[in-house]
Amino acid sequence: MPESERRNTAYHESGHAVVAKLLPKTDPVHKVTIIPRGRALGLTMELPSEDRYSMDKERILATIAVLFGGRIAEEIFMHQMTTGASNDFERATDMARRMVTQWGMSDALGTMVYGENESEIFLGRSVTTHKNVSEATMQKVDEEIRRIIDQQYNLARGLIEANSDKVEIMARSLLEWETLDADQIDD
Repeated sequence: MPESERRNTAYHESGHAVVAKLLPKTDPVHKVTIIPRGRALGLTMELPSEDRYSMDKERILATIAVLFGGRIAEEIFMHQMTTGASNDFERATDMARRMVTQWGMSDALGTMVYGENESEIFLGRSVTTHKNVSEATMQKVDEEIRRIIDQQYNLARGLIEANSDKVEIMARSLLEWETLDADQIDD
């Protein structure tokens, strides 16, 4: 991997890890690596300390903020944006959408399911969506999703800016050792 991509990946993964360490209701950071795995250039691995059968609103919001940590670190420390955060954005948006449309976790829209997906398999794969809400309501849903995304993005950005020294140290350590375990991350 070119050195510029290694550096970017080190900051990206450090951003995830630092936000995860600072927020309550996140799983412990078990390992951070900049060794490419599959399609990922690096990986921040959080492992739950106990079995979990559901997630509460605070944990979901914290997870969304952690997902934004990588892109924010790229912006702040590398002064650029890369495609490396695309899956993070997809996952964060999906969680925010589910909070609003399926899990009743929006004060603005309340405890109602908005939109109904029915997966029907016909000649391979075909998913149909039956719309049971108005365009005006869907606009409110989109606004609420945007509010959640922006709020968690700003939270993560504030944490990274206030703890930039920790991100710098972790990125330098990743560039030197490529993988950090939980004890090294805690240090």
